[in-house]
Amino acid sequence: MKGTDFFSLLSGKPPFLRINPQVGAFFKDYLAQEKVVRFGDQYVLNTHFPPFPSPAFDNMVDHFDAIGGVEERRLFSVTLAVTNRCMYHCWHCYNAGRSQKDLSLAELRKVVSALQAMGVVHVTLTGGEALIRKDLEEIAGAFDERTYLSLNTTGFGLNPDRAHSLHRAGIFALGVSLDSLSNEEHDRMRGKKGAFETALTALSMAADAGFYPYVISVATRSFLEENHFMNFLRFASEAGAREVHLLEPCATGNLSGQVDVVLTPGERDRILEYQREVACDESLPILSSFLYLESAEAFGCGAGLTHLYID
Repeated sequence: MKGTDFFSLLSGKPPFLRINPQVGAFFKDYLAQEKVVRFGDQYVLNTHFPPFPSPAFDNMVDHFDAIGGVEERRLFSVTLAVTNRCMYHCWHCYNAGRSQKDLSLAELRKVVSALQAMGVVHVTLTGGEALIRKDLEEIAGAFDERTYLSLNTTGFGLNPDRAHSLHRAGIFALGVSLDSLSNEEHDRMRGKKGAFETALTALSMAADAGFYPYVISVATRSFLEENHFMNFLRFASEAGAREVHLLEPCATGNLSGQVDVVLTPGERDRILEYQREVACDESLPILSSFLYLESAEAFGCGAGLTHLYID
C-alpha cells in the first residue's frame, strides 16, 4: 500500500481525525515517501511506528496532537538495553566497554513504570544480547498496550518455545542482526561461528511465532554498493524479513576513534535515494533508517528530547 493511501485510511478515523491540521499536512507529505504493509489485521509503516490500529498508535496520535501545546515535547521512543552482556564479538559493537552488571528485574520494573507515566510510545528491548535475560518476558510484560514493543537480537538463544512466550508477553516486532549475504563474512563480522545460520533460523522462528520479522544491518561502504544492496534486500525478503533497518557505523564502542568508518555526505545521500526507490517497489521489503527519520525534512534528531537510550 502506498503511504498516501494509508493517510487516506487514517484521516477519516479517530483519533487521527482530531489531529492538528498542520501536523496532518506534515504526515501526508511524509507518508508520500513511504509504503505500508498489511500484517495480519494491522498495517505497519515501519518498525519505528506502532502498528495500526492499536492502543499504542492512538497514544502516538495523542503525542502529535499535543504539538504546539503546553507539553510540546513528549517521550516518544526508548532503546532499553536490558543487559550489556553478549557472547558475540561484533566488529562495530557500540556497547563495548560498558558495565556488565545488569539492572535487577525490580529496578527495571521501576524504569518501566516511569516510562509509562511519561507516555512512551515505542520501546526497543536490546543489549548486548537481550535473550540472555531469562526474565525478558517479565520485563516485556511490565508494559501495557499503550507502548509498542520491539526486540533486537542476534538470534542466539532463541528457540520456538521462547519465541512464542516472548510474543505472548506483548512484543510485536523481532529484529535480527544480519550484515551479509555470505555466511563466512557475517560470522567474521559478528565474531561468532555459526552466527549467519543462527540469524536466519531466528528470523524464521520469529515469523512462525507471529512476530513482525525484520532485519537490522550496518551500512558499510561495501554494503551500500548498488548491486550488493539490492541483492541483500531480495535475500532478506526471501528469508522472511518484512523490513530492513539500516544503521550507520559510528566511531564509538569498538570503533572508537575510527572516524574513517563514518559515511560521507554522498554515501548518506545514497541511503536516502535507496529509501525513495525501495518505497516505490512493492516487491522489496520496507527500508528504514534513522538517517531518513531524523532528517530535517522529517522528524529531526530526538536525542534527549523525544528519545532516550537506557542501560
